[in-house]
Amino acid sequence: MESKKISSSNLLLHTHTELTQLPKSFRESVCHECGWSEATFYRKARGKNTFSNAEKEKILAVADNLLKERLEQNVSYRQR
Repeated sequence: MESKKISSSNLLLHTHTELTQLPKSFRESVCHECGWSEATFYRKARGKNTFSNAEKEKILAVADNLLKERLEQNVSYRQR
């Protein structure tokens, strides 16, 4: 994730926008990593499906990565 210079007046808008994009980014990344279509993602999210160990690891890795990126961006704002 690239570090962008954001003025303090845009911090709230930028943070809000980034957080509202998390569900889409999560879905797209999980679909890519697991080789699923969007329909499969939602079917598995709504149903009582079992996941392979590999799928579980990929889902958690995607979540960890997205949250880590967001946290790193917040840290960069604090260092200004």
